[in-house]
Amino acid sequence: MPKLKTIVDMDNRYPRPGTDNKISSDIIVNEFGGIQKIADGLKSNMKTGIDPKSVSERQHIFGKNFFPPPKIKSIMELVLENFEDKINQILCAAAVVSIIIGLIQHPFPEGLIEGTSILIALNIIIFVNSGNNYLSEKRLADLVKLSDKQEVAVCRGSQETETIDSEELVTGDLVLVYSGMKVPADMIMISGQDLACVEADLTGEPDEQIKTFITEDNMQDIGVLLAKSLVISGTGTAMVITVGPHTAAGKITEQT
Repeated sequence: MPKLKTIVDMDNRYPRPGTDNKISSDIIVNEFGGIQKIADGLKSNMKTGIDPKSVSERQHIFGKNFFPPPKIKSIMELVLENFEDKINQILCAAAVVSIIIGLIQHPFPEGLIEGTSILIALNIIIFVNSGNNYLSEKRLADLVKLSDKQEVAVCRGSQETETIDSEELVTGDLVLVYSGMKVPADMIMISGQDLACVEADLTGEPDEQIKTFITEDNMQDIGVLLAKSLVISGTGTAMVITVGPHTAAGKITEQT
């Protein structure tokens, strides 16, 4: 089976004139043989999902649905950033000049007093700024990680749903999708009614995207739900095809 990541490749979202790129819907039908064939290849049922006994094996093969938190700058990087501020540059230069003039005019250690005072003040400014910026970045990373956590309803061996943490999702899982939720992984539509998503967090485009079940008759439509996009209307079910760092959102995160 061709690699599933081609379906969710950001370059395959729309037709691109002058390139050999195919849109994801065309790939689903003509390269994978349709959604049923994809489900069969993933050993997943389009009504009852996966065998719950296969979860560990799927995590080992396809990876876990975990998105690393945003990278935060180290203390050293934040300290060095302070020297990009012109005021700090002026203070540093003033301290050096004061020390030189002070030693010329006065004996050691009296000649160091004025310049050293400026250096102490500069160190306090750098220490406070660096500490505050580090705490702010860490707090933001924690908030982003917390916003990614949610509970989702899945079918595992039954048409009855069970609720799990989104990080426990695996490739092949059948997920209940509804208005207001954030898409927890890259998925393809299995069924639904009036389902639409906004992918602004990924693409910057605020327009809603209607999602449909893809067949040979509607390959111009979009049937892929991308992780971290927002469902703004409708309900349906979708099958997970890539998780965590293998999703489009995961690749974007790794590049930032």
